[in-house]
Amino acid sequence: MGVLSLVALGVGLAVAAAWFHAASAAPTQAQDSAQEHSFVHYSLDGSYAFPVSGDPALLSWTHLHWDGSYAVDLFARHELPMNSPEFQAFKRRHVVAVTAGTARRADNERGGIAVLLHGDDDKVYYFAHLQSSPIQAKLEEEAERVKAGQSLGVIGNTGRWTQYIEPHLHFSVASAEAPSPGFTPDIHAADWIMRHFGLTHDPWPEPSYAPHRPSGAPIAGAFKITRSFAESTNDTHDTHATNANNHANTGNPDMASINLLPHFTTSPGEDAPAAAVVSPLRGEVRIHRTSIFGLRVQVTNRHTDETVVVSGLRRVSVQQGDIVEHGTPLGSLHGELNLMHFHQGQLRDPEAFF
Repeated sequence: MGVLSLVALGVGLAVAAAWFHAASAAPTQAQDSAQEHSFVHYSLDGSYAFPVSGDPALLSWTHLHWDGSYAVDLFARHELPMNSPEFQAFKRRHVVAVTAGTARRADNERGGIAVLLHGDDDKVYYFAHLQSSPIQAKLEEEAERVKAGQSLGVIGNTGRWTQYIEPHLHFSVASAEAPSPGFTPDIHAADWIMRHFGLTHDPWPEPSYAPHRPSGAPIAGAFKITRSFAESTNDTHDTHATNANNHANTGNPDMASINLLPHFTTSPGEDAPAAAVVSPLRGEVRIHRTSIFGLRVQVTNRHTDETVVVSGLRRVSVQQGDIVEHGTPLGSLHGELNLMHFHQGQLRDPEAFF
């Protein structure tokens, strides 16, 4: 779908123009990074800048982070194809200081390239997964002075597991009293955005589903394991040939997973049918796009802190925010499926729950 589909979601560009006094047309693929930064939105009183440059009407976020925390992830809207000019422009957008204050680097394993901004408003703002950042200071006493709207870096997907999904900004807001502002924010970032910019988050269901642990295979029917969890975690393992789903099959502990290949009995010259992919877990659906894994569906059960990720789908039959039951169809694929399992933030061998 194109940008016009956003109107059906109630987020028209004309409304966005009324909310901001710097409205402009969405950037095109030909615009460079500097031009992306020149398009910064400010609150009606001019005291705060929206954390990502460009048109906020093309962004999506929810009231809570996927793990239930007060942070938000700012993505390009799912309706924008990855090859669209709007999505390509999004990947060049700048992350900007939301208010005046002092900024320093806070790089870490999960957040990748990250910046902490201690605002003059006595709040602490955290920006993570940046592609790059001009901020050099690492110690609080050496923090650099910045003003609202100043670039803190370019949006990206750095970080241990985030590097395998589409670019986005992890953004959080904390009071000065928060014990660890970047990782335990005590202020709803989505509410902060609403209060200062009048922009609401996408609806997301409350976790009213029951606790559940993953069980059963994600492919309906016969299959074989073409790559084991042990192979995927071995850095010295020989590089496999890239498979039909364009998976990068070098051994890498950050991509610890298994590959499954559906098995069909076909006549000579007959193409294999599409394989049905089902959820091994009851929980909430998130959909990501990535050049490495193709379409990627994540199902999370917040009660048990379990997440199952299936990648390589050619078609998805669920939507962002859906609550699915065990065995619910997630989509279909032609070729191999990549399967990852997280429990309490750690990668586990998915074969254990087959």
